Amino acid sequence: MKQTYDFPADTAVLEKIGKLATDAGSNAGFDDIEIGDIQLALDEVCTNTIIHGLKNDPSRMFQMVLQCDPGVIEIQIHESGEPFDPFDLDDPNLENIMNEQSAGGLGLYFLRELMDEVDFRIGRDGVKTWRIVKRKSL
Repeated sequence: MKQTYDFPADTAVLEKIGKLATDAGSNAGFDDIEIGDIQLALDEVCTNTIIHGLKNDPSRMFQMVLQCDPGVIEIQIHESGEPFDPFDLDDPNLENIMNEQSAGGLGLYFLRELMDEVDFRIGRDGVKTWRIVKRKSL
């Protein structure tokens, strides 16, 4: 099942996106822990898209494509906001973060830890696409 949604760059949409992820994860056969992983990863991508990419401007839009099949969920987020390549960032130093009590910079780390596949691409048209995939644990 594949569904496409368009959202304004407003953090108020995060609750609806979380609900969509919950429903899709449940339909694909994921347990509550796996659904929580999907929600956290998707929330991270969408929050950064809204705040950093689209500057929290509700007149700007992003698109979510949600595809779920038994045992697998794939989510793509498309946006044409500010230029950015998350893979240019250094991996966070977890010890420093714990000592400083700051969680900034952990988003990409969480994505990689929680999801089975994480891709980021910038198209020739400048549209940035996140693709995250979770497969059911055996």
